[in-house]
Amino acid sequence: MPNPPPPAGTTADMILRGADTSPAVMGQYEIYDIGNNAILAGYSLGQVGTDWRFVGLGGFNGIDTTDMVLRNSSTGAFEVYDISNNNITGAGALGSVGLNWQFGGFGDFSGMPGETDMILRNSSSGALEVYDIANNSLTNAFAMGAVGLNWQIAGFGDFSSRPNETDMIMRNSTTGALEVYDIANNQLTSAFSMGAVGLDWQVAGFGNFSSNPGETDMIMRNSTTGALEVYDIANNALTSALSMGAVGLDWQVAGFGQMNGAGTSDMVLRNVNTGAFEVYDIANNQLTGAASLGQVGLDWQLGGFAADPPTGSMGSSGSTAQLVQAMAGFGGGGAAESLNTVPLSADTSQQALLTAPQQHP
Repeated sequence: MPNPPPPAGTTADMILRGADTSPAVMGQYEIYDIGNNAILAGYSLGQVGTDWRFVGLGGFNGIDTTDMVLRNSSTGAFEVYDISNNNITGAGALGSVGLNWQFGGFGDFSGMPGETDMILRNSSSGALEVYDIANNSLTNAFAMGAVGLNWQIAGFGDFSSRPNETDMIMRNSTTGALEVYDIANNQLTSAFSMGAVGLDWQVAGFGNFSSNPGETDMIMRNSTTGALEVYDIANNALTSALSMGAVGLDWQVAGFGQMNGAGTSDMVLRNVNTGAFEVYDIANNQLTGAASLGQVGLDWQLGGFAADPPTGSMGSSGSTAQLVQAMAGFGGGGAAESLNTVPLSADTSQQALLTAPQQHP
């Protein structure tokens, strides 16, 4: 029987994957509907062979609320799975690329409204490639130049304050310096220095924590003390920095999303010893509340979070203190379904646009 659709009040989804080291759950995927700081429902999505690893979530089909991309750890092949109303509704092959090209992140890099594209980076040369994705297909591939490997991708968001634009932040692994790269129409259009932060502060994630419309801010965490800092970002510059307190280091940042309600950017932590989840509400750069989301065995690994306004809602089923661990599978032998075999080779023919980050005062 198909899973029922998300309950009313669902604003986010969480996907977990069974660890390869646990025969009872290995390769299995589960989805949890979240709203108002509570788990509203949890269901099995099925099972995929353990040579397929989780890449991330996004809107790749144009109509579904949450889709999932997996990658084959042996061949470099990418697969997209459409997820609608808590069920996998389709699968499509995106082709393959050499494993020296590593996943960098998702965003709207083409400037096409509602599109989620993908950036890969070459682990040997530092070259960046953008792949446009629409309707479960790769529609274009563009070289974006190369950046020295001492610069690592920190994350993506709207840092330039321009609508329908997803930009990229990189961080120097030696100096702690931060650089923002504006991306429009699949090209790097400008680069700006954002200063430097000590390397004991690590990037935890991005979201709208200031409550300013259209802004993407950054949270950093101290690897020694567990302290959290929020940095507001507007027009490619850090505009303010505020302390958010400290949390014990046995709690690791799991991700960010609209856990309390639509339009929020809340933070989820997970305890490395117990598997417990906690959500922290954030507004106006402050922690405004905290709630337990229950716990699940550590043999279940977090795949990611995604926004998911419910479609065909049935009414709330109430919150659950523990996460349901269903075991049903879909796919029999466990290999990811391949609907086509279009090859994906990273385009290296174009002239590199950048050979080192451009410093601006």
